[in-house]
Amino acid sequence: MEPTPFAERLATHWCNGLSSVRRGLAMRSNFDIATDKRTFTIVMSDIAEAVILPHLLNACRENAPGIFFSTIQLPMEQILPSLRAGAVDLAIGFIPDLRSGVRQQLLFETDYVALARRGHPGVKQSAMSKAIFLRERHAVARAEGTGHAIVERTLRKHGLDSRIAVRVPHFLALPTIVGASDLVATVPRPLGVLMADATSIEILSHPLKLPKLVIRQFWHERFDAEPALMWLRKTLRVAVAKASQLRPPGDN
Repeated sequence: MEPTPFAERLATHWCNGLSSVRRGLAMRSNFDIATDKRTFTIVMSDIAEAVILPHLLNACRENAPGIFFSTIQLPMEQILPSLRAGAVDLAIGFIPDLRSGVRQQLLFETDYVALARRGHPGVKQSAMSKAIFLRERHAVARAEGTGHAIVERTLRKHGLDSRIAVRVPHFLALPTIVGASDLVATVPRPLGVLMADATSIEILSHPLKLPKLVIRQFWHERFDAEPALMWLRKTLRVAVAKASQLRPPGDN
């Protein structure tokens, strides 16, 4: 079933009115992190689950014992409707296409790095040259619902489509794949740092021109003043700010 155009127009006013009622009730509920029990649903990639989520959980461990989290991954076209409907509370990550209808806040900036196996026969120095990078075979993450498609587009721009040996849905598998093969991969720096001790990989400066990764938290403007979500956004921002591996290189 699909709503009629009239129903869609009506829904905008109805949702706004319902949102006002919800915000009013939330403000009167006196949200108390020490006693309230609530599950927050957050859209985040596998990278964010590994790199960001532990810091948020740690921040809640002692002061918010009744707060729980559920993470999901959604296609890009479903993120905004889910935020608007209240089905999810936040979206976190590199999502440059998510603009209208949402509020957003910068969490941190980082960059892409190249990964190669320690002892890779084609990588002799601590920095990978462009010539070596273009010569090697690659492992690539599709990471749907994020802006990371820029990685594969850049590889194709340099004629590397035929050099992509494997494509996987998520970034988290790439360090393990690289550590056990002679493939190279492009990943966000925090993931490389996180996995460096667990896998046999080298983190190398990337030889190709790739954009900075701007990691933000997004929420729908309907829930901007809801106390519980205000607390969540602030807690997340503070937790990320304290995480040294999420700061840009050279940032003290």
